[in-house]
Amino acid sequence: MTVALALLTVLAALLVVAGWWIRRCNLATRPSPLAGRVAPGCDLGQQLLMANSAQGPIQPGESGSRRSGPTRRAFLRNSMAGAWLVTLGGFGGATLAYLWPDLRGGFGAELELGDRDEILSQIQDQGAPFEDPAGRTYLIDYDPDLDPDGAYAEVTGGAPLMALFWTCPHLGCRVPFCESSQWFECPCHQSRYNRWGEWTGGPAPRGMDRFPLEVTDDGQVIVDTSEIIDGPSRAAAVLDQPPEGASCL
Repeated sequence: MTVALALLTVLAALLVVAGWWIRRCNLATRPSPLAGRVAPGCDLGQQLLMANSAQGPIQPGESGSRRSGPTRRAFLRNSMAGAWLVTLGGFGGATLAYLWPDLRGGFGAELELGDRDEILSQIQDQGAPFEDPAGRTYLIDYDPDLDPDGAYAEVTGGAPLMALFWTCPHLGCRVPFCESSQWFECPCHQSRYNRWGEWTGGPAPRGMDRFPLEVTDDGQVIVDTSEIIDGPSRAAAVLDQPPEGASCL
């Protein structure tokens, strides 16, 4: 969607520029095409027109060497090639702008999401994950005592928080959190995940993907959204959490 919008914007801008240039340089729009002044860069057509008017058609036996400048066919061919190059350049630029990581902040960069204790307090008070739309991230509370084998110790960096990518690994829908069941439930194709993002049902091939997380010495939570870690397999079930209420689907 973003790439298509960027491409349409580039094409619209090219059409506006082309229309302006044609209007500016078209001799037919001027009351005196042979005598009026022509904007810089637009006088090639007028020179050719004046030369043809003054010299007349080439008679049989004449060499034709008096013609100067490109032929009409060459001019049209070069113009078409230039237009395609500009269009492809705009499309390529829009694609790179979409795919290139935003190192200034937002998804694809390291994000500082706030104070660890404040985030934990908000999660516990609201009974729902901490959301960061810019990073497409859910922060959930993580208790290492419930993970005796340390399956998620590395991705959490020893912090009492875990960062989940909020996109469903099935077909890319955003997965909302259902406060009644305390599960993540995808409305697109009914995939479900427990509070730690582990697969509990539906067509998704694995659990929700994760981001590396660390907590600085002064308690700030840093999430690296430039590295997406595949979620646990369907067979992984570290957190034993049945639904705590009705489903939101």
